[in-house]
Amino acid sequence: MKKLDGVRAVLFDLDGTFADTAPDLARALNHVRAERGLPPLPPEVARPHTSSGARGLLKAAFDITPDDKDYGALREKFLDFYERELCVTHASSTASRVIAKLRTHRVPWGIVTNKGKRFTEPLLRLLAVDHSPPAR
Repeated sequence: MKKLDGVRAVLFDLDGTFADTAPDLARALNHVRAERGLPPLPPEVARPHTSSGARGLLKAAFDITPDDKDYGALREKFLDFYERELCVTHASSTASRVIAKLRTHRVPWGIVTNKGKRFTEPLLRLLAVDHSPPAR
């Protein structure tokens, strides 16, 4: 990022770009599998399903869909554990360097996600992301 002329703002996708949250999601998924007496799902098997959220991860781990009667309870167990054990994740070092450069040049930046507020705000606090505007 050598030249910022004409850049009015930069938005980062939270999951997978700004932070690698796949290991946290796989850990939560494996906690629920363990409660059911199932062996852990290897992280490399869970990772491709993380972009599909709970629906994709539960399908990969339990072959269950939202139409199944146990889906709602299983989803809540998964999400509750994810919320309690949030942030083994670390921000991308590349994103951190880019943000520093953006702040130096007073370019506004933000993070976009389809992750619920229940997880996003605590995750950003735990990652120590200061998303307040730079001083003028």
